[in-house]
Formats: sequence, C-alpha cells, structure tokens
Amino acid sequence: MRKQITKVIHFFFWLTLLLYNQYSHAQDAHLSQYYAAPLYLNPALVGTAGDGRANINYRNQWVGLPSNYSTFLASFDTPIPKKNIGVGVSLHQDVLAQNSGAVMDRFIFNATGGYKLQITNKYQLSFGLQLGFEQSSLGFYHLLFGDQIDDDGITGNPTGDRVDRDSRIYPDISAGTMFYGKDFWVGVSFFHINQPNISRYEVGQDNLPLRFSMNAGYRIPLTYRWHGTIGNYDDRTVSFMMHYQSQGRKDQLSTGVNLNYHPIILGLWYRGLIIKDNEHPSQFNQDAIVIMSGVQLKRFTIGYSYDHPIGGLSVSEGNSHELSLRYDMNFYPDYRKKKKKGKVGVPTDKCPIPNL
Repeated sequence: MRKQITKVIHFFFWLTLLLYNQYSHAQDAHLSQYYAAPLYLNPALVGTAGDGRANINYRNQWVGLPSNYSTFLASFDTPIPKKNIGVGVSLHQDVLAQNSGAVMDRFIFNATGGYKLQITNKYQLSFGLQLGFEQSSLGFYHLLFGDQIDDDGITGNPTGDRVDRDSRIYPDISAGTMFYGKDFWVGVSFFHINQPNISRYEVGQDNLPLRFSMNAGYRIPLTYRWHGTIGNYDDRTVSFMMHYQSQGRKDQLSTGVNLNYHPIILGLWYRGLIIKDNEHPSQFNQDAIVIMSGVQLKRFTIGYSYDHPIGGLSVSEGNSHELSLRYDMNFYPDYRKKKKKGKVGVPTDKCPIPNL
C-alpha cells in the first residue's frame, strides 16, 4: 500500500511541473464534481460506465454576490458493447443573473460518439467526438452603462450604446481521448475546436477560445478479488485525482482525493496553482477548498459539494454549492455477467473514474 501511495505522489509532482507554464482565459463554466458530468469533462468518457447512465448537475456559484452564476447540465450515455462504441447526448445551460434579471443566458446541445480500442488485456483507449450547437443570449437592457448615470445617480434614460443582435447560434466541435486500465485513467480533451465567432456585431470578430482539459487519477482498492471473484471490489476504494483546464489566458488546477466506502462517498479537493504568479503579488494563486459528499442508493448516486473560497472573496460572497444526481441503467445485464465469468484481469469497457 505504501509503495502505491508513493507512486501516486511522484505522478502528481511531475504532472504539476509539466503544467507549470500553461496560461489561459476561462470562458466556460467550471464544476467541482467533475466526474458527475462525464460528457462535459471529456467526450471520450461516453459509454465507459459499463452500462447506460443518466446525470443531472446544478451549480450555484458565488451566491453572496449581487450577480451570481448558475449552471445546469443533463446528459445520457450508453455503450453498445458488441460494437465497441458509445453514444450520448447532453444539454447545458449557463445563466448569469442579477436582481434586474438574466444578463447572459447560454444554452448548449451536444451529441457525442465514441470508440473504444482494446490495447492489451489490461488497457483500453477511448476516443470521443462531440458535435452540437450553442445559443447565447444577452440581456442587454438589464445592463447599466456610463451614460445612464450622472451626479444624482441612475438617470433612467436609455443608453446610447447598441449591439447588432442580442442572440447568436453557432456550431461547436469538441473531442477527447482517454487511456485507462483497471485502477488508473488519464485523458485529454479539446473543446470549441472550431473557435466560433461569438461577436454581437455584424462586423467584427470575437472567437470563443479553445478550452484544453486534462484529467488523471489512480484508484487504490480497499478490498481485493479472491479466487477470481469480483464481489464488492468497486465498493471500497480511495482515488487520488487531478483536473487541469486552460482557456484563453487563464488556467486552473484541481487536485483531490475521494473515498468510496459504499454507500458513502467523501471527497476533499484543492483548487489553485500556487506555483504560478498571481495578478496580486501579495496573494497565492488559489481559488477554493471543495468539500464533497455523496450517497449511493441502489442505482442512484446523489452528490453535494461546497466550495469554501480562499482566493480573495469572503465566505459570504464567494461560497458555491453544487448538486448532482446519477442513475445507472441496466441495459446489458447478460453482457456484464459474461465478463465476470472470465479470468481476473480480463479487459473491461468500464473506466474506473468515480461517480462524483
């Protein structure tokens, strides 16, 4: 056990050094329960749960600020085992709102397809392609501009500023790959590969930046197979994980550990990149400590996470809450039974990522 943990520490140390010089600017919403939204994390995760699954996610970010950000996601994906492919669909909505109403509304629909390639009896390589469209709407008349304010306060007059259109629809292309075995995974993904023009003006260019994501993890079982049986092998594990993403000129690194002791799931994550210089020299480049909990009830997994801000915002301003719900289908019971009858170490199409 001690030898395994030492390998995990070395893995994350070198991976962090590798990512040191990455810079980007974030435009997409981020989640704390990354693995509870698999198609949003990496298209290559489509159909890698061993059976069908449905996920619902809700995040309310910075609840103490006058304008806060909420995200809603819903997805479904399933493998088609005999074809080594996976298919899925997802819906995603972001809303930036203030007291006067929604300032920005973004709706995304994606269809995802993937293919799983067996490398050896122990390793799989999964590819995923995501195609869809996005519609972004701007609540222009809920905004306040400089020419609507004078020495006496808000004038109530309309602004002289204008945009050509409040809403835009544009195509979106994303892709990813995932390499995994019985107890580890590592994957990369690229979102907005086509970098669509999201400008509000008929003449002008404002491209949505490409988002790069990398996630990896190592799972240590707390129970072991005996005499070829698998029993509750997946029910008691501890997973060490990381997630890195960059977009534009900003980047973000999250590292954490999850304990799955069926039916309870507990997790603790740190979001920050302290080895990178901060815009404020007197502060560390960090964002939040994430406390995560969940419970598995038969086919349901319910998760909750709380973000405790440590990057400059006060607790009353910058705390965030996130809920997730997962339901595991039973489309292929005979296929899974057939897999279990083989020898220990036979290939599986199930990626060992956690539920949250």
